[in-house]
Amino acid sequence: MDLDDIKVFREVALQGSMTQAAETLGYAQSSVTARIRKLEANLKVNLFYRNAKGVQLTPSGQIFLEYGLKFTQLTEELYRILSPSEVPSGLLRIGSMETTAAIRLPALLKKYHSLYDKVELALQTGPTECLINQVLNYELDLAFVAAPVNHPEIAEIDSFSEEMVLVAEKKENTQDILDIVRNRTILVFRLGCSYRSLLERYLLESNSIPLRRFEFGSLEAIIGGVSAGIGISLLPRSVVEDKLQSGILVAYDLPPHLRNCTTMLIQRKDVIQTAAMANLVDLLY
Repeated sequence: MDLDDIKVFREVALQGSMTQAAETLGYAQSSVTARIRKLEANLKVNLFYRNAKGVQLTPSGQIFLEYGLKFTQLTEELYRILSPSEVPSGLLRIGSMETTAAIRLPALLKKYHSLYDKVELALQTGPTECLINQVLNYELDLAFVAAPVNHPEIAEIDSFSEEMVLVAEKKENTQDILDIVRNRTILVFRLGCSYRSLLERYLLESNSIPLRRFEFGSLEAIIGGVSAGIGISLLPRSVVEDKLQSGILVAYDLPPHLRNCTTMLIQRKDVIQTAAMANLVDLLY
């Protein structure tokens, strides 16, 4: 078994097809098939179920895929660390909550790219829970998530502090936040979003029951829905500051113990920090 064997295996698992994997890798299909058979013979297990439509991972294949990802990640890090070049380069995979990506990251990534243009940036957005899992599975190098994380395999650094506010359409004429939340539709991201969890915690503590819960896939959709009077939401003040200034939305303060939310930059503890990763961290300070 060598690195190429793992590379071929990963591509077959990703494509679900020996033929598609061969086309992607630029190999002959017979070569891919032979490599997989040799790998299975060496390991003395079947890694794939074969059928007319392609292949699927067996339980043993799932385990091999997980460890193969770790192995290739460590190997890539080793090559980068031993490289004589001190210029940061390669792919840097960053995850972020959508609110952070919209407000905090544009200026940061612009500056980073201007300083380290050899680094290829890949940004992916999602809810905190999803991003944490992607970091744990070696699918992301770094991710901006909401605190607290408190995972034994994750290192975290304070990055940004957000003031959380309840936002509603401007026509609301009451100053009582409880009048706003009672029997209203709440607009939230999908499960796993820390801001959604914070809003649901506030509703529970204030004994308020939402009329409905609408899930939206983007920040723009939530802000648009609140602006149109569909419902209310909980967001960082920095995200809606322009809408507050223009009078489209109105913000209501949360109780002190729920008001502040820290955004953390996280990575796996067992991943050696590359120059590309370290320089992004440096720009935060």
